[in-house]
Amino acid sequence: MITPSVHSDFPVILVEDDDDLREAIAVTLRLNHIDFVTHQRAETVLPLLQPGLKTVLITDYRLPGMNGVDLLKLALKEIPDLPVIVMTAFADAKLAVEALKAGARDFLIKPFVPDQLIEIISRYRPPSTPNQIPVSIQASPTSTPKQTTEHNKPTPTIIAVDPAMISTLARCERVAKTDTSVLITGGSGVGKEIIAHHIHLTSKRAAGPYVALNCAAIPDTLLESILFGHEKGSFTGATKTQSGKFEQADGGTLFLDEIGEMPGSLQAKLLRVLQDKMVERLGSAEPIKADVRIIAATNRNLEDQVQAGRFREDLYFRLAVFPIHIPELHKRAGDILPLADFFLKRYRLNIGRDDLVLGQSALDILPHYNWPGNVRELENIIQRAVLLCDGAEIGAEHLEITIKNPLSGDIPSHSLRENPQNGTNIASNLSVSQELASSANDMNSVEREHILKVLAQVGGNRTKAVQILGISERALRYKLKSYKESGFEVDK
Repeated sequence: MITPSVHSDFPVILVEDDDDLREAIAVTLRLNHIDFVTHQRAETVLPLLQPGLKTVLITDYRLPGMNGVDLLKLALKEIPDLPVIVMTAFADAKLAVEALKAGARDFLIKPFVPDQLIEIISRYRPPSTPNQIPVSIQASPTSTPKQTTEHNKPTPTIIAVDPAMISTLARCERVAKTDTSVLITGGSGVGKEIIAHHIHLTSKRAAGPYVALNCAAIPDTLLESILFGHEKGSFTGATKTQSGKFEQADGGTLFLDEIGEMPGSLQAKLLRVLQDKMVERLGSAEPIKADVRIIAATNRNLEDQVQAGRFREDLYFRLAVFPIHIPELHKRAGDILPLADFFLKRYRLNIGRDDLVLGQSALDILPHYNWPGNVRELENIIQRAVLLCDGAEIGAEHLEITIKNPLSGDIPSHSLRENPQNGTNIASNLSVSQELASSANDMNSVEREHILKVLAQVGGNRTKAVQILGISERALRYKLKSYKESGFEVDK
């Protein structure tokens, strides 16, 4: 995008000729509520460089035509106090020195994480610029929707710190401007509906309705009626005429979650609607115009479903014009702690515990958990930890999670709580079990062995056991129950 002018509403000028990187940075700035304009060439920025301009200039070193350092020199000649940040590739790191000598305030070595960019910009933005607003992959319960939806859902906001999620959101930004059908894939709990709603709100249909339907939650006998509507008397129990989801979403977006669960008979009818842009209610032969943008989602592999004959190939290709895959939480580890902090702020507010924070042991263990339930599981665990914690810090023991397949080796010893009475670190008592953990890579068995050993040493006295282990009585009860259910002998 080339913009002819810049004013106080656009405090950041970005110059980058690589389309993917430019779009990724643009997403990062947008998510952090930083206004900006983008350019592909340095020459198009020159007319903007007028005395008194309040902005931050971010430019790549290698550009078509004039390079970033030449732009830097010309910019500082016109605006001596202008903050300029130069981006260089790792192989060109020495050029950063040249940029600093020429007057650059800072530099970024590519590839860099979004936090680095935002932190540098925050140093030099004009004081009048609005403060950065933290955002999250989950919808905030206190936010106000831009328009009324079927379920009156709040406007979703997005946390995207990890490069994997930034890349995903860049694809969302690209497709949101069109009416192209989107297929969102990803495991349960990754935030597929949040992303779908985000695409709607950033599209030209944002002022229209956003209607969501979970295809797996509706019995097959009712799904057709709910989706396409019905006339009075069209079937037993149809006491009045009812519009379907397609009609309700006219002029907006229809989100079909768990599309892989739709029965074959309805798949054929859905395909006709997508092709003809017309819908017929049950019991009626009169077509109704359906100006609807379709976003579908599934946690299944639809290509495998097609091969197995359980999903229509033609419908699959109609829906998957623009596929978007949301990475599992453990594959975007950079988002774990920001999300945890977001959920903590949400739930501590609910109970009036504004002073509650995540302690170091919790911060250490969270990135090492595999998160099979993804963002939804993280939210639930933080909510539970807020209720379990009686002190000012949530520790690892309040999370009640077990590291079965750590992503980065074993849990660091300092993530395990010390016994406040004797100062003994639990990890020091695990020497017998470390060999087992190393060979089996199973911290669950290590933890279980240690807890049961401590219980045996104190004669089954749980009060003494929790003092030694450094966990809550509730956490101990929970773990012993799980051990018993798994077939291990546990003394009452």
